[in-house]
Amino acid sequence: MSYYEEEKLRETVNAILEQTDTRLKRDLMNVTMRLIMQNEAHVPDTLTRIRVLPSVAVVGQKEPVQRPEAGNVKLEVYVKFLPSASNTYEALLSIGKLIKSLPGVKTIHVLSVGGRNVLYKNKPIMI
Repeated sequence: MSYYEEEKLRETVNAILEQTDTRLKRDLMNVTMRLIMQNEAHVPDTLTRIRVLPSVAVVGQKEPVQRPEAGNVKLEVYVKFLPSASNTYEALLSIGKLIKSLPGVKTIHVLSVGGRNVLYKNKPIMI
């Protein structure tokens, strides 16, 4: 984990702990993404690693794993998390970089946010 990611994580945890209200200041963000992973990647372990990332509340598998004989594994998942940024794009980049840092994950394609397809500057969000 880079210094920037570690600092961002500390800020997020501190912000959550400092909240004295009984209600969260932000709603959970529900994101559907396609993970492109190395062929030898173990899907249950990857899902577990995502579940223990900071700010992640729920992770689930949307579709069966696409595991071609040659090439990369494609796994479609949904992730509900508490965003640290109020800007949607920054929140997606933040959670995407955390997930991409996991072993075996090569690329992330953000498909939808809150059930709506998402683009950034008319291009797919690839991390």
